[in-house]
Amino acid sequence: MGWQQAAAILIGAAFVLLVLKSMFGQWRQSDNKTPLRGRFSTAKEWLEENGYKILKIRQRSEWVGYYDSREFRKQYIADFVVKKGAKSYAVKLQSARDKGLSGQKVRDMWYPLFTAFQVDGILHLDVDNDKVHLIDFQLKSPGFVRWRTFVNRSLWFLSGMIAALALFHAR
Repeated sequence: MGWQQAAAILIGAAFVLLVLKSMFGQWRQSDNKTPLRGRFSTAKEWLEENGYKILKIRQRSEWVGYYDSREFRKQYIADFVVKKGAKSYAVKLQSARDKGLSGQKVRDMWYPLFTAFQVDGILHLDVDNDKVHLIDFQLKSPGFVRWRTFVNRSLWFLSGMIAALALFHAR
């Protein structure tokens, strides 16, 4: 093996390592610097006792929307971001202000949180009554979006195959 091939392997390995680090580096350690009191402390204990690994505490995400020149902002806060097995969840604690469940609440409050934190679901934790509710979403795209995605992925796959064929044919 020549020095060019060894350099190509090292560069490829470094690239793969960089990609993996950027993908999974955010889940490396939990944020235990925030002192927790009351309901948050109880929720943290409950989550840890039930096998959830706490990754982040009181994480914020901001939504910004534009309508022509007007700007609209809303901030979403996950009380905890946890992981159990291969799945991650945003956790929201139930507050005294929560008044039941409606489709509008699911659309306006839970779905943006689900999307912003890119989690597998949301745990709505009622510390006072010792209940937990799992909120999950399934988005069904129209046919043209699925077709466009299929064509895009197929073209990338074929490009990779052609590049690999060209690489191995050059030998």
